[in-house]
Amino acid sequence: MAAKRINWRLYLTEGERSIVFALCGIAFFGAIVAFIVVNQLGGQSQIVRPLTTYDYWIICSGALGAPAGAFLARNWFGHPGGAGVMKACVGIIVTSFLSSIIAGTLALPFYGTMFGPFSLIVTMVASPMLALIWAAMLLGAHLLVAVYRRERETIFVPKRARRRAVA
Repeated sequence: MAAKRINWRLYLTEGERSIVFALCGIAFFGAIVAFIVVNQLGGQSQIVRPLTTYDYWIICSGALGAPAGAFLARNWFGHPGGAGVMKACVGIIVTSFLSSIIAGTLALPFYGTMFGPFSLIVTMVASPMLALIWAAMLLGAHLLVAVYRRERETIFVPKRARRRAVA
């Protein structure tokens, strides 16, 4: 008997792929921000050092908490025009707050819920370049979510109107 080759493919539209890409990018930068937070809270400013199991858990908490916060604040992102950019700016604050609460709770239940947002604010004030990179990442996510929103809005437009809009 010949073994059947199972070919599993994940069929995603362009908009869905942009959402996945945005969440993966947010998770990556969330892990970086969590690493920097744990480095600064530990009183060590060196990047190259042996990491403990707790450090790894904090990094994983940041990688899980950041996209979870972005998912909860998803209605702030992807809207067109200047009003959409203003909503995205508010969404950056909401996402940062929610992400720090979730990551802090995962890292250290109860105390982390309180000190997660505080630690994030202290880290962002101490490192404005990190705050700028985090905001740029979330603005990039705003642009990626806009692809998804445009795609979803075309579902409800008749084909004739779509052809006229393209031509």
